[in-house]
Amino acid sequence: MADFLATGVSGLLAFQRALDTTSHNIANVNTPGYSRQVAELTARQAEQHGSGWLGNGVEVNTVKRMYDDFMASQARSSSSTFSQLDTFAAQVQRVNNLFGDSSTGLTASLQNFTNALQSVASSPTSIPARQTLLSQGQALVSRLQSYDSSLDSLDTQVNVQLDAEASTISTLATGIAKLNQEISAGYARSGQPPNDLLDQRDRLLDELSTHVNVSTVKQGDNSVNVFIGNGQPLVVGQTASRLAAVADSFDPTRRVIALQTATSSIDVTDNLTGGTLGGTIDFRQQVLEPARNSLGKFSVGLAQAMNDQHAAGMDLQGNLGGDFF
Repeated sequence: MADFLATGVSGLLAFQRALDTTSHNIANVNTPGYSRQVAELTARQAEQHGSGWLGNGVEVNTVKRMYDDFMASQARSSSSTFSQLDTFAAQVQRVNNLFGDSSTGLTASLQNFTNALQSVASSPTSIPARQTLLSQGQALVSRLQSYDSSLDSLDTQVNVQLDAEASTISTLATGIAKLNQEISAGYARSGQPPNDLLDQRDRLLDELSTHVNVSTVKQGDNSVNVFIGNGQPLVVGQTASRLAAVADSFDPTRRVIALQTATSSIDVTDNLTGGTLGGTIDFRQQVLEPARNSLGKFSVGLAQAMNDQHAAGMDLQGNLGGDFF
């Protein structure tokens, strides 16, 4: 039977829970990844009497997070794209500075060599002009070798970065799989959402999105499956796969990213996009490797053209010229 004292007590208890939730919000105001929580109140089951239904007060139905899955997905996508482009731009700038410097860049070195060559063409018997050409030729060779060494160093740094990214992503995947287990167990015990654990999982997902493109699919037990790149499964329920940087089968000095499960290891480098990992891979494929190839082609072409022309001429004693480079 409805009791006005019990009804009043139900209100006190319900708002006590609401105050507890508010206190929890205030205490976590500076906690990274924390989502504000709200106690949802609902009327208690009424009792039927001859004159109608009499209410029994209020109770807390659940405590929910103020969280939007769609907005979180959009934020992760934007974060992944920003990290990818930021990493790519920073690496490209290093290559640009290497070749584009006004005093030590490739254009300046070629111009100095061309000027020395023109001086010899204008005064073929001038010993100082010939000596200057030899000096500028050696300087150009040293500059090209320096470029190759710098690009090789960048390639080594890319390999190190891939190792670090693979390790970080694997660690995050393990953390997400563990939280999947705890969240599923929490729902099973109480039927209510373990909000703080959900926040922790979403924070790991947010961090993961800065390293690689992420998509998630929620499961019936409230765990989430996590896919990276173009759909490679990183976390399935309570099981996490592992990313590892391994030697390329065609070039042992080159590292590629492999997705390792309990039964297989698959090269997924070309399928990974987004985040710092995607930016690093894009830099190597779109800038670093083409730059090294172009430098090699330029060096071979320059040497061949110069040697052919040099062999067609004669020295001061009338002997045919040999290879200049």
